[in-house]
Amino acid sequence: MPLSLKIFVEMKFLLQRLVFSVFFLSLIFQTHAQENFLLWQISGNGLSDTSYLFGTIHIRDKRVFDLGDSTYYAIQHTKALFGELDLQDKDAIKAHASEIMMPAGISLEYLLTPAEYKQIKKYCKKHIGIYALLINKIKPIYLSAVISENLLKKDEKQPLDMYLQEYASKLGHTVGGIETIDEQFAVMNILSLQEQANMLLEQVQHIEDEKKLMEEMLQLYLSESLDKLDSLVQADTTSQEFNEAILDTRNKVMLKRMQEQMLKKSTFFAVGAAHLAGEKGLVLLLRKEGFQVRPVKRK
Repeated sequence: MPLSLKIFVEMKFLLQRLVFSVFFLSLIFQTHAQENFLLWQISGNGLSDTSYLFGTIHIRDKRVFDLGDSTYYAIQHTKALFGELDLQDKDAIKAHASEIMMPAGISLEYLLTPAEYKQIKKYCKKHIGIYALLINKIKPIYLSAVISENLLKKDEKQPLDMYLQEYASKLGHTVGGIETIDEQFAVMNILSLQEQANMLLEQVQHIEDEKKLMEEMLQLYLSESLDKLDSLVQADTTSQEFNEAILDTRNKVMLKRMQEQMLKKSTFFAVGAAHLAGEKGLVLLLRKEGFQVRPVKRK
């Protein structure tokens, strides 16, 4: 699997008026299969009311918006919806806009050979429109995310995770995040700019393979096949430090903040699908803490 696709699968990005906010869809699972569900009910262990956990995905393809009655019921019968980040907080997103910019004196052209840079520039000019003007101004990993997202259908006006937060907000629910933007940017900073540039180059050189793999990933998500998604992304060329930071370490933080939030009020948690799976995933982590976590059929 191209490293660029692996990074895209492991995270998700919002691009709006040149302001980027980083989100993650981590799909590095343990090797054994588990119950394949995207929606889970959380109860017990001192909770006064039921909360829910849902595996989401940051795309606008209309197929992922077929959520089923159970998902809407769960949102309607909780009092808050928390994603990885609070996507309603536009001021916080704008305040971190500089985080995506290249350091002074560094550009993509500086990190690649002339032939490599020309290849990326040509692809971006043809496929990502006005954002091609930014290839020397933003860090390569965010340019890679724009390219990846451009390969997917854009049927809906906003990605699924944003839609869920807006839907809950219209219901009068509290909307928030269980991570901070600073925490998510810190993970991305583990990769050097040279590593990011190499990843971007590999992506452009294998773009057709990436497109096919992304559709396969989407089909597995739609079928809620978490164990098969694991097989899809077994190939791993990133560092052990990065792998642990992007999933395992974040799951521990999510677990702690989910517990704190559930004690305050019943909450629907919508996070990247792979945060649910495996021995270090949220489903088993919650069970180890004493919660009853049961799968819910959505249709």
